[in-house]
Amino acid sequence: MGRLAVCVCSGGIDSTVAATIASREGYELHVLHVSYGQRAELREREAVKKISAYLGAVELKFTTVEMIKELGGSALTDYSRDVPAGEEVKLDRNETPSTWVPCRNLVFLSLASAYAEAIGADSIFVGFNAEEAKSYPDNSKEFVKRYNAVLEKAVASFSTPPELRAPLVDLLKPAIIKKGMEVGAPLKFTYSCYLGGEKHCGLCESCQHRRRGFREAGVEDPTEYEAFAQASP
Repeated sequence: MGRLAVCVCSGGIDSTVAATIASREGYELHVLHVSYGQRAELREREAVKKISAYLGAVELKFTTVEMIKELGGSALTDYSRDVPAGEEVKLDRNETPSTWVPCRNLVFLSLASAYAEAIGADSIFVGFNAEEAKSYPDNSKEFVKRYNAVLEKAVASFSTPPELRAPLVDLLKPAIIKKGMEVGAPLKFTYSCYLGGEKHCGLCESCQHRRRGFREAGVEDPTEYEAFAQASP
């Protein structure tokens, strides 16, 4: 049997590039997508299906963690709160953004780790990166290091713990897009918008990172943005 990898995929650029890297390294892909009541869930699922098929994933699992939405605390799951857009978005923050989802990655990784142990996977691939780490501490290199230390004691005594791998952890969005082009990631299938519309809104934080990333990478952006329907993004 070859090497197996569980790829935690949202359908966005970062996790797609990370999964593509796993594929290029020869891993058999087992893709995991988690629904937690996010506004963009329908679009994310559509994207993950296309991405998984393109990469030849052996398995695609969808799971749900309803409690995250029930607990609230984030504009991504509490529809009574507005998602910041346009000039309201502060890309370099000194405070917790309203789009922070409490302990989301820790919850996702516990599920991915159980999945990895059950199938004997060597690695868990995630799209954590330096851009997201500016606002979200569970994307940082330190988080990856500490989680791997926990994994050593989290599996059965005679099991070999999988390794959490974040190949983009030192990269900002333009470099991630360049890396995606280099490894042949299906960026055209990705979906990033927080709002979950048929088209990307173009104004939320995630859309702003996406637009700037393509622009600064010098790569043609395949995305349709609602806010720029009559103009070039």
